[in-house]
Amino acid sequence: MPRPRALPLPHFTLPPLAGEDLLFVTALRAHLSTTPPPPAASLSRFLPQLTPLRLSHLILHLPPPPRHDDGHLLASFLPSPPPPLPFALLLHSLRPRRSSNLLASLLPSIPHHAFPDLLHHVLLTARLAAARPDGGGAVPALDVLFSVCARGKKLSLATLAFRAMRAHGLLPRVESCNVFISAALGLRRPEIALSFFREMRRCRISPNIYTANMVLRAFCDLGRTVDAAEVLDKMPEWGVGRTTVSFNTLIAAYCRDGVDAGPALQLKRKMEQEGLVPDVVTYDTIIHGLCKEGRMGKANQVVSEMRAKGVMPNTVTYNTLIHGYVTLGDNAMACRVHEEMVKNRVELDIVTYNALILGLCNEGKMKKVEHLLRELDRAKLELNASTFSALIVGWCKMQNSERALQLLNVMKKSGFHPNYATYKMVISSFCKNKDLEGAVDVMGDMLRRCIAPDKALLNEFFDGLWKAKKLHLAENLRSVNNGLKFIPDVYYTGDYRNNDEVVARY
Repeated sequence: MPRPRALPLPHFTLPPLAGEDLLFVTALRAHLSTTPPPPAASLSRFLPQLTPLRLSHLILHLPPPPRHDDGHLLASFLPSPPPPLPFALLLHSLRPRRSSNLLASLLPSIPHHAFPDLLHHVLLTARLAAARPDGGGAVPALDVLFSVCARGKKLSLATLAFRAMRAHGLLPRVESCNVFISAALGLRRPEIALSFFREMRRCRISPNIYTANMVLRAFCDLGRTVDAAEVLDKMPEWGVGRTTVSFNTLIAAYCRDGVDAGPALQLKRKMEQEGLVPDVVTYDTIIHGLCKEGRMGKANQVVSEMRAKGVMPNTVTYNTLIHGYVTLGDNAMACRVHEEMVKNRVELDIVTYNALILGLCNEGKMKKVEHLLRELDRAKLELNASTFSALIVGWCKMQNSERALQLLNVMKKSGFHPNYATYKMVISSFCKNKDLEGAVDVMGDMLRRCIAPDKALLNEFFDGLWKAKKLHLAENLRSVNNGLKFIPDVYYTGDYRNNDEVVARY
């Protein structure tokens, strides 16, 4: 493997040692060169006199640490934040893994405004690193600096490092570029990931399979499935073989809400034609898409196909089917899927129970719900926000608004945040039961959480107040949460009944 070329940088001079500086560094160098090396604790007496100049000379003139040594002795001399020149020299002197660990531990202590100075010194010391007898070059330390910044999700610093490398004719490894793209996706910034990928291509950095799959995901996250499909087609041109993960990523995008699952089925066939075997993720994703479209017959055909191919349905598969049937109001089939799940000894999780509970609650079958809650307790599964929401729906269906309110309060005390649909259901239930005091209390709680009611709920709420001649109960709702206004004045004058305009949320 050819040695990395030296950077075309001007020479810089480090002031020579003289007097006390020379004596100090000579003595410390001799101390560090002993075999075995001294313990780090014994060096504490040298730290107060160790200036950046002395530390720089010490790092430059010590022989490279042996392969088994991680350089921790020299690293122990660095203060926090570290001076840029000695730190840059040390990064070059250590092996990449050790320099990466050291930089990751000290990077948080480096102020943002001081990073360009460190980057500058890493570039300046690159010529020295390129001249090392063991062939170590400038690129490893710069690459480490770039990748550690990216791994720490400091994308602005990583971008500075990348631009500096590019300006001096140096390029990071594709693995480090993948770290940057992964960090951008982790921060939910797919547009940054794609922008960086375009820069990679301009710099002729060849992507690998991980790069391509993350670019696919970035396009899918942005809803640009046409561009994602183009990436999948171009992967062989890049010298990158398509994998099951590649196809699964695009299949998932096709199966999202409002997207026809037909293209996903076509893509699965194409995947099989290329000799790739669909896995459980492939099948679960397609089944999810079909269930969202209400195509339960086709979803069951796909389940039969996956069994025939030796891919066993898992918890996600069964949960998807149960939820699909519940959405269609077919609780009988949902219960059959549940029975099959138990028969096949597939693990039931809270998602399974939530779907079953929601189906029964929609039909107001609260006794059967109580049975499921006992079963859930025996399985030592904890209720979550979805469980509470489903139970509230059930009691509202039974017109038991007081029980629904109790559950709403328990839900909040358990640390869960009710959503708008839950609040609306409870308020509507109180209104139907003509318990307007309860409706006002729940409405006030919702407004204090900065959740604005829609026109339909406001109409139902104020219709009840006007008919009962209890408008005064809602006076305190005119302005809640530090004066933030959620309810238009027309509801207090009664003009809303003659106004066909959609009341905007405040």
